[in-house]
Amino acid sequence: MSKKGRENQKKKISKKMTLAIRIVKSKKSGCYTFENKMISSDDRIKIFFKKRNEL
Repeated sequence: MSKKGRENQKKKISKKMTLAIRIVKSKKSGCYTFENKMISSDDRIKIFFKKRNEL
């Protein structure tokens, strides 16, 4: 296999990322804002969506 072919195979390996977006209400002003984050694993998604009081 040529050197170019090996480089292309290495580039194709990537992690599956999920964009998680939640709506958060500000305690001071009462306005709603969006909080977004790129997350790679399912466990981190569950933690991201837990209520702040539970943490």
